[in-house]
Amino acid sequence: MKKTFLILTVVAIAMLTPKTSFGWGRKGHQLVAEIAFKYLDDSTKAKVKHYLGKLSIEEAGTWMDDMRSNDYYRYMSTWHYVDVSKDSVFHVTAEHNAVTVLNSAIVSLKHKETLKDRQIKEYLLLIFHLVGDLHQPLHTGYPEDKGGNTVQVSAPNYSGNLHSFWDTEILDAKNITIDSCVQYYSTLSPKELKSATTINVLKWMRESRSLLDSVYNFKDNTIPPAYEDANAVIVQKQLLFAGLRLASILKEVFNNG
Repeated sequence: MKKTFLILTVVAIAMLTPKTSFGWGRKGHQLVAEIAFKYLDDSTKAKVKHYLGKLSIEEAGTWMDDMRSNDYYRYMSTWHYVDVSKDSVFHVTAEHNAVTVLNSAIVSLKHKETLKDRQIKEYLLLIFHLVGDLHQPLHTGYPEDKGGNTVQVSAPNYSGNLHSFWDTEILDAKNITIDSCVQYYSTLSPKELKSATTINVLKWMRESRSLLDSVYNFKDNTIPPAYEDANAVIVQKQLLFAGLRLASILKEVFNNG
């Protein structure tokens, strides 16, 4: 495929509507980028940094969210998530969402010899961010509550919507860092490690969606401490897997012969 980022955006612009959700917040997306680079070889790191130019890997991870305030990039507003009703099953269509855009970006970069450096950078920015978004369960959530954006909850030190709680609050409340995420790596079995490093965007989305029962496992809009403890483990695993999978994509793209 020789489809470029610019072609993708022109096709998408007429069909998009704005949404308020973000994915992981700055800290989470930066962690995904940092985890990916922890498990990358020096050659791949150098190639990625070459195309990113002056942008750091952390800035690459947050770029799509940073551009939300720029009207020019409004066409990307629905690229961050996949909404599927609770009793429905996701099917790939021509719609531009996190699954289809991420898949398209990966395929396009596999043909990077046909692209200009600027286009390679644009695809990298999409991949850095969307891999993270797909591992935030509420980015594979329900349109009925806009991925948890309309669900108001309260916790001992938080009052706001469920989506934001997962984006940022749980990371801060439980002090989730790259070290705590990487510690989870040592607990993975060979089978889990293979799954964690295999590139399969649709599978990643379904894994995230399978976690929604845990996400909504509270009563009366109140988040108890036990909920935070249990789901902090899920967050650490999802961030680790996102970083490992981002690393797998970058290795395949820049070391494909």
